[in-house]
Amino acid sequence: MAEKMTYKELAQKVKTLEKKLAELEQDKEAILERKARFKEVEHLANLGHWELDLVTNSLYWSDEIYRIFDLDPERFGATYESFLEIVHPDDRKFVHKAFSESIKNKTDYDIIHRLQLKDGRIKYVHEKCQTIYDTDGKPSRSLGTVQDITRQKQESHSFSGIIGRDAKMLELFQTVRQVADVNIPVLLQGESGTGKELIARAIHNEGPRSDKPFVPVNCGALPEGLLESELFGHVKGAFTGAMRNRKGRFEMAHGGTLFLDEVADLSKMVQAKLLRVLQEGTFEQVGSEKTLLSDVRIISAANRVLKSEMEKGRFRDDLYYRLSVVPIHLPPLRERKNDIPLLVENFLEKAPIEGLRTEGISNSALAVMVDYPWPGNVRELQSAIRYSLIKSKGRIIQPEHLPIELKEMKVKPSSRGPFRKLDAKGVKDALIRSGGNKAKAARSLGVGRATLYRFLATSPDASSNTSESER
Repeated sequence: MAEKMTYKELAQKVKTLEKKLAELEQDKEAILERKARFKEVEHLANLGHWELDLVTNSLYWSDEIYRIFDLDPERFGATYESFLEIVHPDDRKFVHKAFSESIKNKTDYDIIHRLQLKDGRIKYVHEKCQTIYDTDGKPSRSLGTVQDITRQKQESHSFSGIIGRDAKMLELFQTVRQVADVNIPVLLQGESGTGKELIARAIHNEGPRSDKPFVPVNCGALPEGLLESELFGHVKGAFTGAMRNRKGRFEMAHGGTLFLDEVADLSKMVQAKLLRVLQEGTFEQVGSEKTLLSDVRIISAANRVLKSEMEKGRFRDDLYYRLSVVPIHLPPLRERKNDIPLLVENFLEKAPIEGLRTEGISNSALAVMVDYPWPGNVRELQSAIRYSLIKSKGRIIQPEHLPIELKEMKVKPSSRGPFRKLDAKGVKDALIRSGGNKAKAARSLGVGRATLYRFLATSPDASSNTSESER
């Protein structure tokens, strides 16, 4: 029969238990603190972790994955099948194949794919996975991570918000970097719709004046009388209707950048006044005798060849040489066709912002877009995408959904150049090796993406049984 504890022994026992409880409470607090830190690190890295029980098919997601997928953990039941529903339709086969083969071959996988969120937005994620096997060699659970790399993906395809990886655009971006830090006039020349204002903003944003105003003026949109007031401002009573003093664009842009668009349309009188500002750094408001100092960087643009306008006597030669210290030519879209798939993808990703939905674009429709000459350049391409989104009603965009001027185009395989060295088997093998990534497949084949898209449009069998990833 056990002896009864004395009061002293019982008190000691209670004290020992209290100590252990205190230690457990401290351990619990330490665990909660570590868990909170871990969640913070996951959020900073845009990285979440998951665990899939392959026996029960129950899927655990960390809070960060729910945030990346824009889902409510209280309302969304996470399973492997529900995860695949969020994967972009064009990437589902590729993702499922990567997961299935990793289990079958007992290998890890490391892939990049897209998500299509419930509001239609597109995200890029980098996913890694490792599967654990039991003592009998049967798969029991898979562990993995998902990282949101949307921003990195967009930045790798663009510069200061301008989409382009074509050699001409990369050279243009390098020129922008070189002139951004130097306070000298820049003249941008190119066809309408090539993005002259975007390049002007990039020069401003990349330079030391980025925290100061960027002020654009369309010189071709205003009559001569109004343009002078628009540029230099006016005082009250300077002309009929001048009811109060008004600052001009030069004053508004003080310390920053003044972008003069369509500068070829300036009248000779305004050209002379602009030349004086560039030479002396001073100007007067209309109706005022007070001289004001000008501290702006001038970037001008023209969709006509300004040197030809000068030679024809329509533009002052002294002003031309002042404005074109660094002339920059913007290539038309037809001269950088490899950027068309990137631009299309970018416009489709932004479609939900305008309330439009889509399941993507077919190879045949994209091939038509690549072959079209785009006289209106990127602006026309953007309008064509909007039109196609409306006509396709949320489905995959097909050639019949394109604007009429594009539908009249027929994809013509070239009889010379890189197109002829492609064959269906070689293209199919390259797509399988790249996991359906057309950009990687094109590089391995030694051709541009535009060439690959044209080939796939005329040889659809080459892309069968492979993922339709546009990455």
